[in-house]
Amino acid sequence: MRPILVLIATSLAFSGFPFGFSYSPDEDVEVPAATRESLYAEHQRNGRYFNPWHPMPTGFIDLMKFVLSRSPFKSAGPPQVETIDNDGASLSGIAAQPEITWIGHASFAIHDGDDVVLTDPHFGKRALVPARAFPPGIPIEAVPSDAFAVISHSHYDHLDAFAVDNLPETVHWFVPAGLADWFRDRGRPNVTELDWWETARRGRWSITCLPSQHWSRRFGFSSNASLWCSWLLDSGEHRYYFAGDTGYFHGFAEYGRVFEIDVALLPIGAYEPRWFMAYQHVNPREAYQAFLDLGARYMLPMHWGTFDLTHEPIDQAAKDLRVVIKDEGVDPARAPILAIGETWKVPPR
Repeated sequence: MRPILVLIATSLAFSGFPFGFSYSPDEDVEVPAATRESLYAEHQRNGRYFNPWHPMPTGFIDLMKFVLSRSPFKSAGPPQVETIDNDGASLSGIAAQPEITWIGHASFAIHDGDDVVLTDPHFGKRALVPARAFPPGIPIEAVPSDAFAVISHSHYDHLDAFAVDNLPETVHWFVPAGLADWFRDRGRPNVTELDWWETARRGRWSITCLPSQHWSRRFGFSSNASLWCSWLLDSGEHRYYFAGDTGYFHGFAEYGRVFEIDVALLPIGAYEPRWFMAYQHVNPREAYQAFLDLGARYMLPMHWGTFDLTHEPIDQAAKDLRVVIKDEGVDPARAPILAIGETWKVPPR
């Protein structure tokens, strides 16, 4: 069992509960059912955001129960997470065939033509409290100055102050509502803030902010004072869906209906115990179902192998996903489990 103080600090900061206070709209506001319409419904009131289809159900007692509970997983030695040396030099060139490099956790570098897109770039040594188990898959110095990045939400394992401060000042950041001022205060004015279903253009790219089922909290912010989201990144030739952090919800089916998606970047880790984590984090089987709902050609799993956040070992998610893929009779090439630092080429249509 981890030291209690570390667990409490981690839990309060980002892992499962917004400082003991969930938030839902006022009682006189009708909460739509989990239907298509609820994905487009009002989702901010009194300065706080919420998921209009299903408010967060857990409370402070649940948080303490999670913090004080013991993991049912027995230690099996060092985590089995493959890593590959990658100096990132290829990012400075032109990718005739789009390729994606896993940096670790929720961080990818999408190299499409002469553009590089980063998802939740994390290059720091810690996510506030938890230390990285493995170094980033590429050095931060390899990121080109004309890259752009998307941020899914404010939690410390997704919004890394070290990366923001040390990536080139010219990187263009796309962030959910409520986070732009945080970037400007750090001397990063090249930031575009979007609400759910809003789209921005950058060259040939359209970048669309989409709902996810999560929450936000960070020191200096009130609970849910900034939005959380997923992203649809459309280069004009390929569409990449980045789920960020999310529980399983009906949004995946809607995105599969609205968009033709080539590659879905989906979280699979930080999911145990389910009674506490299910609302905010999919498990590997739910991630696979999300992949089906999205109708994507390929799935790249993420959000595992880097930070020890919940009860399961950091390599357990990949093991569980392999079982799901085998049980479902899926071609493993459609859901490759990358090594940290590995570059995967997007197959042609």
